[in-house]
Amino acid sequence: MSTSNSPSSFPVVIINTGGTFNKRYQPLTGLLTVANDERTIEELLHSASPNLDMHLIGLIHKDSLDMTQSDRALICASIRNSLPAFNSAPVIIIHGTDTMHETALFLDEENLNRVIVITGAMRPAEIDPVEASLHLGLTLGFAAANPPPGIYIAMHGRVLPYAEYRKNRTLGVFQTT
Repeated sequence: MSTSNSPSSFPVVIINTGGTFNKRYQPLTGLLTVANDERTIEELLHSASPNLDMHLIGLIHKDSLDMTQSDRALICASIRNSLPAFNSAPVIIIHGTDTMHETALFLDEENLNRVIVITGAMRPAEIDPVEASLHLGLTLGFAAANPPPGIYIAMHGRVLPYAEYRKNRTLGVFQTT
């Protein structure tokens, strides 16, 4: 999906890879599954859409624990092949929290020279839209502030270079390293 708004709109590329952020409850099976669409992101960004010139890419749609190096290479290729109008725009990646650091490291080693902000949610937006909305809003605000190129993680009220911010699996929160 690509939206083109007024010339003063903020250009941004959003890559959806799935993760808990996008999980939905399946009433017939009782399972939470990663949705194979961009509905969650579109719904959360609806009120911001007049101010965004957004290129939304639905890419992988899986739990980050199932993500492979090939998936990370696909993310990298998508960033490199962004539409010409979005070549210098910041990139936001919606990602599962368990392996976002591995993806950040992979992208950092590719020397993309872009602002790339990775975010996710600990609870599905369908169940708790507040957390996912907070993280996505935090990510957009940070990207719009024109930070220097780099790979960042935006979670739990902070945006930091990925090497300084990791998920503490014992506490279930992101903390500085």
